[in-house]
Amino acid sequence: MDVVVRGGLRATQPRRAGRVLAGLVVAATVLSACSSSGSGGSSSSATPVASAQPLSLPAPAGAVTVTGHGTNWGAGVAGAPTCNPLGGQSCMLPFPSDYYTVPDPSMPSGRRIAFPLGAMPANASGVHIDPTTWNANDGFSPGSTIEVQVPNLDLATSGIVDQYHVGGSLAAGAPIVLLDATTGRRLAWWAEADTRDPNPATRLLMIHPAADLPEGHRIVVALRTLRTTSGAPVTASGAFADVLAGRPVPGPGGSELAAHLHRILTVLAKDASVTTTGLYLAWDFTVISATSLTGPVVHMRDVAMAALGSGVPTFHVTSVTDLTPSDRGGRTIARQISGTFDVPSFLTGPTGDHTDTLHLGSGGLPSQIPGNVEHAVFSCLVPRSVVADPGAAGQQVTPGRPVLYGKGLFSVATQMDIGGVRDTADHYRLVLCSTNALGLDGNDELADAQLFSDLSNFAAVPDHLQQAMIDDLYLGRLMASPGGFASDPAFRSAGAHPTAFIDTTQKLTYYGNSEGSLIGGAVTAISTEWSRAVLGVPSMNYSILLPRSSDFVALYPFFDKSYPDEQSQELILGLIQMLFDRGETDGYVEQLTTRPLPGTPPHQVLLQMAFGDHQVSNFTTEIEARTIGAVVHRPAIPAGLVAGDPFYGLAAAPASARGPATLYVWQDPHTPPPPLANVPPTAGIDPHDFIPRSLPAAQQQLMGFLTTGTVADACGTGACATTVTSEVHPANPGP
Repeated sequence: MDVVVRGGLRATQPRRAGRVLAGLVVAATVLSACSSSGSGGSSSSATPVASAQPLSLPAPAGAVTVTGHGTNWGAGVAGAPTCNPLGGQSCMLPFPSDYYTVPDPSMPSGRRIAFPLGAMPANASGVHIDPTTWNANDGFSPGSTIEVQVPNLDLATSGIVDQYHVGGSLAAGAPIVLLDATTGRRLAWWAEADTRDPNPATRLLMIHPAADLPEGHRIVVALRTLRTTSGAPVTASGAFADVLAGRPVPGPGGSELAAHLHRILTVLAKDASVTTTGLYLAWDFTVISATSLTGPVVHMRDVAMAALGSGVPTFHVTSVTDLTPSDRGGRTIARQISGTFDVPSFLTGPTGDHTDTLHLGSGGLPSQIPGNVEHAVFSCLVPRSVVADPGAAGQQVTPGRPVLYGKGLFSVATQMDIGGVRDTADHYRLVLCSTNALGLDGNDELADAQLFSDLSNFAAVPDHLQQAMIDDLYLGRLMASPGGFASDPAFRSAGAHPTAFIDTTQKLTYYGNSEGSLIGGAVTAISTEWSRAVLGVPSMNYSILLPRSSDFVALYPFFDKSYPDEQSQELILGLIQMLFDRGETDGYVEQLTTRPLPGTPPHQVLLQMAFGDHQVSNFTTEIEARTIGAVVHRPAIPAGLVAGDPFYGLAAAPASARGPATLYVWQDPHTPPPPLANVPPTAGIDPHDFIPRSLPAAQQQLMGFLTTGTVADACGTGACATTVTSEVHPANPGP
């Protein structure tokens, strides 16, 4: 049955994101025309570690911080250049930079983003991205990719480390220094060149923090002793060369810029022993504060849950389908129940269409327009282990544990017919329910693709995702409360003495895969309804993920058409991450486990990763794990598979881990390591849809964690290796 919600039909058949996007690009390109305009790792033995390795170096005695935080020295100075004088050919480089912030004592960080319209990237029609939404932030993304142009840079000769050699980033003479100027500590990183740009003269250097940057802190970046492809030293130029030489920086704002750069150089010398010898460039930026980043959705949560009190949302069952063993999915699933439930909508439109953004009330916080209610959709699966024939009177019922399930990209609530997930539900008596991830669900593909013709309206995507997070909390309450789904005949056995299919005495937990993990970490971080979550094939940070995902290959031709310059594309990814953070795990990862948000309990998470995943980047998973201080099963991957250690900084997991976060990595010999370059993996079998979710050992581990909070060792003294042919047959992959 199709359910009419938000003005459109909800899709009921599974669709893979990559195939959908391939068709999307054709349609979106027509719309646009009408409107205008590495390599894999080398082999050597990886060295396991028994304890955590430092992700930062301690602050030296007498460490100082960057002064002048409240001064106006960048583009906000009257008459100052719109384009950063420290940059290259692209106007806003280096990025991120406090050149585009102004002092603002009302902001928790003390500064506010102030992008001029003329500095923002323009599309092929010459339309600049409107910076209004960005300028409400008090800093840059904690997952910022640091972008800078270094013409003809040779990474190897310069000693710049990749993602398998993160430890080298903290060496005394490392060519890149990331300094937390708030604490005086050096931070770990890895870096790469933008391989999508074929021109070495314009190719960007992209620096990735090994763990997310501390929110509200000031970060100083220094590049030194770099070499070109010809072996020549890379020397400073422009305004930075003037400062190093003691010359005045010409033009309006020049003296303020020079004074600020001198403050930065003082801090680098005292806190990181960085001198001006061989220095190519140095600058700083402010990371967005936790209050500015997470405050809106926490406010939405508090308002919505206060309105609910101890009660449950209003809901309506619209479809009940009893499956036979010969039906698709019927071997393991006995009943699928779908319907709607009412959630306070914080969006601007009464129907919540694709262009709506959050309605802002007093203090700039999201506010519900009176009477604006979203009729969110839900779908639930009742496995045969709970009831063999739910429509027959007198059937024996063994109630199942409630598990809120997070689905994959561009799918909808009804699409939970994934073999491994169904098998897990049936084997362990899990009743799974899901709702749509508004903004990235199966009805949003065309609208999202159209955004790439003019990204001024991109805020609609993360704003919808924030509304979806509130939907998840409401759905969780319906699953966990005796007065919710368990009270409805659709969720009870037939006959004179009906029994509920959901055991509401068991604690609600969360399980999500792919996009379900990208939003799952965020919604878990704000959740007051559950305390444990399993994030399968986990990821975060779309700015790193998108170029490395096979799902988005089809989108790039359209991106190329609208924003053809490679530097602009990478800058755009960094810009949209500043907004995406509000609706995905990157914006909440620092509060996911032991440092919870206000009014929120701590949480436990289990990360189950597929090594060599073609659709979500392993490198983002590793950043996520480092940020939350996860322990990892060691050896994480078979010895000799890569040169170096992808899991630098992660302590070895004990046989029975009960800590806040644990990572298990599953690897199949049919799948090689992912390329180090910013391109999608293409070699071997894509494990994304069936490893580890279809592996019995991983399923057992998942269930043990959801039940007890303990992560059992599923792999013993070796790596978690499997073989597709012997353990998994990916006949029905899904989102």
